[in-house]
Amino acid sequence: MQSMKRTLLVLLAMISVSAMTFAQGSKSLKAASKALSAFTSDFSNKAALEEARMKIDEAFQDESVASSAKSWNTRGEILVSIADAQMKQKLLDASFVPSDLGTAIEGANAYKKALELATKKGDKKNAISGLKGSENVLAGVAVEQYNAEDYLAAFNSFQAELDVYDALKAIGEPSRLDEGNNLTDKYLFAGLTGYYAQKYESTIDLLLKAKETGSADPNVYQFLYEANDKLGNEEKALEYLSAGRAAYPEDSGLLFSEINYYLTKGELEKMIGNLEAALAQEPDNISVMATLGQVFDQLATKMTSEGEPEKSTEYFNSALSNYTMALEKEPDNFDVNYSVGALYYNKAASFSDALNEAANDLSAAGTKNYDSIKDEMSGYFEQALPYFLKCDELDSTSKNTLIALKEIYVRKDMFDKSNEYKDRLESLPE
Repeated sequence: MQSMKRTLLVLLAMISVSAMTFAQGSKSLKAASKALSAFTSDFSNKAALEEARMKIDEAFQDESVASSAKSWNTRGEILVSIADAQMKQKLLDASFVPSDLGTAIEGANAYKKALELATKKGDKKNAISGLKGSENVLAGVAVEQYNAEDYLAAFNSFQAELDVYDALKAIGEPSRLDEGNNLTDKYLFAGLTGYYAQKYESTIDLLLKAKETGSADPNVYQFLYEANDKLGNEEKALEYLSAGRAAYPEDSGLLFSEINYYLTKGELEKMIGNLEAALAQEPDNISVMATLGQVFDQLATKMTSEGEPEKSTEYFNSALSNYTMALEKEPDNFDVNYSVGALYYNKAASFSDALNEAANDLSAAGTKNYDSIKDEMSGYFEQALPYFLKCDELDSTSKNTLIALKEIYVRKDMFDKSNEYKDRLESLPE
């Protein structure tokens, strides 16, 4: 009998402790709600915001609280409201910097947990209502984070909003993303943000969903190409790039991506048509002119090495024409001035082998041929000179410019001038 009494006392004590713990958890829940109300009535009361967050976390240390759908609904309301309140404060005060927007995701997850645990209609209804409210808050939060260039946080918020959409659809409930192109646009925005957050696999998954749901946006192909390229999926990347170019032939972003792709591959001949198309779209784009000039420049060098002098001259003239167009628009462009100087300089240097061979023929005809080649070589060096001088004027610390000037003046037998550039070259910091 005495033993039974002791057992009963122990059980009563355990029940008492459990009741006290639950009472404390409920008390913390109420305190959290009260603190939140204090903050939403006075956005400057950051202490109340901190109190709400602290009390809700404290409440959920109680297992009884954590197993209740009603408690999870309360947690969701508080956490989503914290993010929502900060977003509203941002609208009122542009200088305000939100510090706790991540609570929107936590709140949405809390509502999903409440939905999972709900056995009463009221709790389920509140969870569904909370999820729908969290969609709106998450959408605003994601945009705010994106504008702040916190791309990882923005991606997580976009993804959380899509997760809420999936949760609502799983139970046959409507979502704000059902309207118009909202879902497709959300997949697109989330995918692009994922790319900036370096979540390349997620980017691909989301953009494919955007494509499947009807997105008519060249960015889908652009970033499917970019993300696959980042992951080293070259074949797949090129597949999307080609499909994008076919679907949107006028899109300059896809065109320039194709240009850069073939440039990295050294497939110069394929570049000419693309670059000319780009120039037709953007006739004042100096970068395109310069790039087209460089492509023709490299092709001229290639034709020279392959023993195709006529083709080399044709490409040389095309390179010069494009460089000249660029300089007409921007005479002080260092890179283009240097490119023209290098074009002439390399053309002059291409005569070196022929000049050396002619030097071995000491006949009158051989000497005449030697002089002719030397004059032609000197003429190209002379044409290169003003462009390198312009480069030196624009940037007196350019090592390559000083090397070119030093060598040209040697060719002109102007050794004092050549030594001047040699001294300047040697004085440059390592």
